[in-house]
Amino acid sequence: MNRLSPRNLALICALAALAVPAAGSLRAETTEGEAAKDGAAQEASYSWDEARDGISFTTRIEGRRIPDYLRDLLENARQLGTDMADGPPPPATLAQLRRRAQEDEKRLDEVLRSEGYYNGSISSSVRQAQGGEFEVVYLVILGTRTMIESFDIVYSGHEGGGEGRPASGADLGLEPGKAATAQRIIDLTQKAVTVLQNNGYPEAKLDRRRVVVDLSSSRAHVTLHMSAGRRYVFGETRIGNPDGRTDPDYVRELTTFEAGETYSRAQVDKTTEALRGTGLFSGIAISSGEAEGGALPQEIELTEREARTIRLGASWSTAEGAGVRGSWEHRNLFGRAEKITLGLAIAQIEQSATADFRKPHFLRPDQSLLASAEIAHEESDAYKEDRAKAGVSLERVLSERWTGSLGVTFQLTETTDSNGRIGYQLFGIPATLKYDSTDDVLDPGEGIRATLAGTPYFGASDEEPTAFTKLEAGGSTYLGLSDELILALRGRYGLIAAGDTADVPGSTRFYAGGGGSVRGYGYQMAGPLDNAGDPEGGRSVLEASVETRYRITETIGAVAFIDGGQAFTNTVPTLGDPLLWGAGLGLRYYTPIGPIRADIAVPLNRRKNVDDAFQIYVSLGQAF
Repeated sequence: MNRLSPRNLALICALAALAVPAAGSLRAETTEGEAAKDGAAQEASYSWDEARDGISFTTRIEGRRIPDYLRDLLENARQLGTDMADGPPPPATLAQLRRRAQEDEKRLDEVLRSEGYYNGSISSSVRQAQGGEFEVVYLVILGTRTMIESFDIVYSGHEGGGEGRPASGADLGLEPGKAATAQRIIDLTQKAVTVLQNNGYPEAKLDRRRVVVDLSSSRAHVTLHMSAGRRYVFGETRIGNPDGRTDPDYVRELTTFEAGETYSRAQVDKTTEALRGTGLFSGIAISSGEAEGGALPQEIELTEREARTIRLGASWSTAEGAGVRGSWEHRNLFGRAEKITLGLAIAQIEQSATADFRKPHFLRPDQSLLASAEIAHEESDAYKEDRAKAGVSLERVLSERWTGSLGVTFQLTETTDSNGRIGYQLFGIPATLKYDSTDDVLDPGEGIRATLAGTPYFGASDEEPTAFTKLEAGGSTYLGLSDELILALRGRYGLIAAGDTADVPGSTRFYAGGGGSVRGYGYQMAGPLDNAGDPEGGRSVLEASVETRYRITETIGAVAFIDGGQAFTNTVPTLGDPLLWGAGLGLRYYTPIGPIRADIAVPLNRRKNVDDAFQIYVSLGQAF
């Protein structure tokens, strides 16, 4: 259970402990600086010259109709009976115990006032229980809760509201009949400053806050005395980027404000986030220059990151063998955040060379142009294939979490498998819709990922006209059960509307089995097999996984998982088609670039003379 932080205690003291009784009412008048100082003073309450060996006692809070959240706050505020490493030693005598209980009364009373119970009271008593142990009982009487009757804002140098100046709590979203809690008053105060700063008053600040509580009617009257300062609009945008290659006009395109618009701190922050999202800059600072009449020029100072990155990775499994891959990336190729990535992968099963190009802000701010090319040779138990593929697409950000893309591809493929050698020349029109609310790319701890993809293909197969459509849906979700334990779930379903499996190139068919699929089975082996026991691939696939991830230390973790799935010859699996299941355990070593995983899995539906007794997988990143 979390204790009250020094910041929260200071705020409570500012609005509650400083109130002075006067003829049936309470008045509290503070500045922000006084709140912090007085809060700190409240924390220094014990001397350290008490005996180290304390007497035995328990504590209990007693009272009628105390809400659970308020009971937690009261428990957190008391210091008797709590284990505080930097707190005072236990009381050594009964007199010390009583004195410390009375000091706790003040803290608990401050909590009541901070929650609007100004008519409430706290009293403590020390009782002797059986066995000689003592019990400290805090009796809480809530009384009538104080509500906010009025919330007014007074400006120095301005009369009333208007021109972006809120005049009352209602302008800040305060609804009638709300309790006069310290946090609510503090939040409304901060909101008042924020509203001003987002409506042309960058110099807005709180001068004084006055809270008057009428105990007889249980009503509070709040007055904020504020300085708004002069109202400004945005002036010209000046770009400072020494030794940088980014086009200043591109930086201006990323700004979310224009000269002549009313100044808004929120738009400045939004621009900072947009610049940070490009990944081009290691330092971003936006400040206002000297005012020119009623306009504030905006000075953007940038420090660019290194433009090039080299990445290396490796993986190994008992089924796929060893593999290494590397890439060279150049960001900001032409000065407008264009990025090209050249990749090379060499493994026992596949060797490939790839090139990917991305141009953001293509024709519109939320749209990117993507182009890709691949040359690959693949030789697995399922097929031997040589292919060359190229494509171009448009990717658009639909919302904070949704992204869509539409493109066109062309591929030349020659596949050799149990059907013989077949050459394909295919055009594709891939369309993808993605949703992502996860908190990390390589090691998500919460959120959801989902992808819906479809590609109609048309062209020739061995010089004969062919056409088919591939559809696939997949997703995963991550549930943080505690700070150390995460439950991860994954599902995948796909189908290919084709007359026959042979109409589809080997690498385009569906397969299951392997480190990123159904662990415990060989690479591509969880599916239909030919007479020689080699995988054929299928026209549909169904997979599901459940994994528990436990963080043992900052760098070491353990997982337990069960995977199920299979590829099927038919376009749509039937209820009678069984799934193959695998289970296993794994270790994770967490690094700054993501976890290194090592998994061992066994097939629960082991097929005689087909499946090995176990499989081992080692790679970077989680399985999903």
